[in-house]
Amino acid sequence: MDKLSRTIQRFQAKIDSGSFYEAHQTLRTITNRYVKSKQYKEARDLLYQGTTILIKNKEYASASDLINYLINIYEEEQITIEDKDSKFRLIELIEKLPNNDPSLNDLAKNSISWSTKNNSICNKFGDPDLHHLFGSKFLETDDSIDEENKVKVFAIAELHLVLGTSQSIPLYINYLIRCSKANSDVDPGVFLSRAIINYSYLKNINFVKESQELFLKSVEGGEEMGSIRFFEQFPLLNFLQLLVLTLQVEPSTNSAKFTKLYSQYKSILEKYEILSSIEYLGSLYFNLKIGNQNQQSNMLANFMSGLFK
Repeated sequence: MDKLSRTIQRFQAKIDSGSFYEAHQTLRTITNRYVKSKQYKEARDLLYQGTTILIKNKEYASASDLINYLINIYEEEQITIEDKDSKFRLIELIEKLPNNDPSLNDLAKNSISWSTKNNSICNKFGDPDLHHLFGSKFLETDDSIDEENKVKVFAIAELHLVLGTSQSIPLYINYLIRCSKANSDVDPGVFLSRAIINYSYLKNINFVKESQELFLKSVEGGEEMGSIRFFEQFPLLNFLQLLVLTLQVEPSTNSAKFTKLYSQYKSILEKYEILSSIEYLGSLYFNLKIGNQNQQSNMLANFMSGLFK
């Protein structure tokens, strides 16, 4: 620890003198020595402390480089996501980077990829806490970017939030609510459908129901009809509520109800270009062969396709 402290003191001195590049390269060189001699803990501690200092000095490019190096060490040492200290150290460092930092996309891919390896807890799409971290950061990207890039960034944020935690739901749904209110002449179901369909792909019915409940609080009017609020002017919103009820029931008893619902609202689903997605849910939940099977392909795989590219 004395040796580590002396190294950090020398590193801090270079930072204080403004020699940021030299400090960064020196720290990398020393870390390399630790890794080659399999002194992984020393390497991890050095990177953590050095990265923290760089972030405090707003040297974000150098900091993100060291964070990626830290992930590489986790992989070489075969540290898995179950190691809570390592996981939350990584989250702590990434949280401190600016939300519009250009390195975030690579950090997301590398850290999510690491989280899928050699573990028994995490699902194949990666750790939900890491997804929540990146989803929230991408969603809060600087408003200065143009509309085209905002759409691209939201698509990335949406993917991470869907794979995130229960804390991701209000971030995701509140964003969809804002979009809906900014387009008040459009059926709100257009925006709610994103969450309902995406969470349904994952068969996460609890998140489906929570998303719907939160979103509907923002929609005024409607008439209570049993378990749904009927909106004469919003047929897609009505359909989604009925869909959620249908997906909650045992497939053997509800396939007929799904087919009837699908037939009744097919023209609406075509109008809003979500017909293939709903047909895929019919296949996923009820083993129904409806619509163009080739076009449906695997909607979940299509949605996830950008995750590790």
